[in-house]
Amino acid sequence: MKKPAQPWYENKLARRLRRFRLGKQYKHQDMCHPDFAIERYADYMTILWANQPVAQLANIASLKAKFTGACFTIATGPSLAEIDLTQTQAYDQISLNCAIRKFSDASLAPTHCVIIDRLIFENHWDCVQASILSGAYCYFSAEGLSRVCERDPALLTHGNIYLIEAIGRQFGIARPTAAKFKQQTAQDADIYLPSGKHAYLGTIGFSTDAEKGVFPGKTVATWAIQLAYYLGYQTCFIVGMDLGGTGKKHFYSNAGHKAPDFLANYEPYIRSCFEQVRRASEAFGFYIFNLSEHSTLPHEIIPKISYDEALRLAANDKEKK
Repeated sequence: MKKPAQPWYENKLARRLRRFRLGKQYKHQDMCHPDFAIERYADYMTILWANQPVAQLANIASLKAKFTGACFTIATGPSLAEIDLTQTQAYDQISLNCAIRKFSDASLAPTHCVIIDRLIFENHWDCVQASILSGAYCYFSAEGLSRVCERDPALLTHGNIYLIEAIGRQFGIARPTAAKFKQQTAQDADIYLPSGKHAYLGTIGFSTDAEKGVFPGKTVATWAIQLAYYLGYQTCFIVGMDLGGTGKKHFYSNAGHKAPDFLANYEPYIRSCFEQVRRASEAFGFYIFNLSEHSTLPHEIIPKISYDEALRLAANDKEKK
């Protein structure tokens, strides 16, 4: 049997050469395939592969404030294994990374799917396929779209996929210097930044406008919360966001692949980013609750409540409307 070709991104020399060619201003797209490109227009974008159009994606702006009420954001911590997702069927749901497996096992489909980590696209392709084929609104990074083009570009024609990007790191747009980023964001009412030396890293913060980009915060949950606000939800219940508090693994098996070490990124990135989430939520009346009892993130930053209490709050909110 012929040995499969090595993926281009596993060739360290090729990656170094690509980064050199891109230069400092475009290094944020060095993990996208050299044949991948995006053409941006007012209402849509065209995805190109080897200079040929393969799909048109609507801009994320088309979804601004389209939704309302409460949503359940489903992360992939070990505590998710004990959750019965059928109880959230009456509400919108946001599946993060491979949480789609939990939905599939219960014969459910989420409202939204967010996959940012390129390792999901590389090592857990079934999660990408299942997310798209579920019919949910899917939000992928540029690196993720590049991997889809490499493996099965026809999936991009399903009409439910949107590009979501980190602020200051948009594909095809020069990355601003630290001084320029400070100038662009310091007085921007749509952006919440920490004080001190981490204010202008471009990683820690809260953006109310996904068109400008969101702050990565070293975990997909921060992307999802900023997106949830942008989409119009007033309340966000986060399930399975353990952040290492219940072990360095996911609710599903990680055989052959190393699980992320959330504790290594907790200071200053994850904690500080969620502090900006709290600031923004207090300013806009956007309510966020963490349903993971043993999450590393303390109650003082994001209030912890039980799954049952969240379901009661969501039901009461729905009755009022």
